[in-house]
Amino acid sequence: MPRTHRPAAQRREEILNAAHTLFTTKGFQPTTMEDILRVVGIAKGTLYYHFPSKEQILKALVLRIVGQVEHQAREIADSQAPAMEKFAAIMAAMQVEDTETELVEQFHAPGNAEFHLLSITAMIEHLTPVLADVVAQGVSEGTFSTDRPYDAIELVLSASSILLDHDIMDANPAELARRRESLIWASEILLGARPGSLANLLEAGS
Repeated sequence: MPRTHRPAAQRREEILNAAHTLFTTKGFQPTTMEDILRVVGIAKGTLYYHFPSKEQILKALVLRIVGQVEHQAREIADSQAPAMEKFAAIMAAMQVEDTETELVEQFHAPGNAEFHLLSITAMIEHLTPVLADVVAQGVSEGTFSTDRPYDAIELVLSASSILLDHDIMDANPAELARRRESLIWASEILLGARPGSLANLLEAGS
């Protein structure tokens, strides 16, 4: 069967979708570029034109997930809801969809630390400005009182991403509970929120 010509963006998505399936069923390390070629059914040169390596494909998949979360977060931020309601919804949105759980597990597999770190840093980078705008709204509403929304959110997201990640900071249940409590305490101070007001929100987003 002759190959059909598709726009570059569409072809790129086909490659990513095929790789997504292979990485989640076969595993990232065992999957080869030849495996992806067979599934997509394209010329080798076409695949390498879009992605020089499977590592580049996984990076693109990481960023695609983050982009989806950012898009959802921006839709929430652009709504007419109160800031605290938006804050809660965005923290919940930062939890990866069930359909992506198996792919996220590949970030935690041995030898994939680079992609695990990328997933953390990209989420912080993309979500900080969105949440900072929500906090700024909260300041005008009296929910928050910080005069540095961006800095406060960047610190909150960075700390929670590291301290609550089992692969980075291993902990028993008691230690994990202590870290969560301390993160809530610190977040309320940084954002100038009423004590106890962020407890449920940060628990949902952790």
